[in-house]
Amino acid sequence: MRYRWFVDEERQTDEFGMPVSRAERDERDRTLPSRSELYQRREMLAIVAAFFILLYEWITDDSPVAYICVAFLTFELRPLAKQFLGERGQTVSNALAGFSVAMFLAAVVWAFL
Repeated sequence: MRYRWFVDEERQTDEFGMPVSRAERDERDRTLPSRSELYQRREMLAIVAAFFILLYEWITDDSPVAYICVAFLTFELRPLAKQFLGERGQTVSNALAGFSVAMFLAAVVWAFL
């Protein structure tokens, strides 16, 4: 694949005025840490909706739906575990994912009993 020069004049050179190819710019961008949000707007909306459904189901005592909401909220704890638990964050994240999937499947089976 051939790389072309950027259209912007300022992106064709680095900080020192030296010409930079697209391949060099892409490599530098890949090595920089990306700032990404923990949750996107749609995920936050889903978390809030699941929380309110959980509160409603807690009041009406419909247990399988409440467990499905708890399984979803447990699944959404994964990014927090990765960010705040350091080295063990990935392991805890995987455990949360497995636990939430098992809880969801158990709640679905419980709903059909």
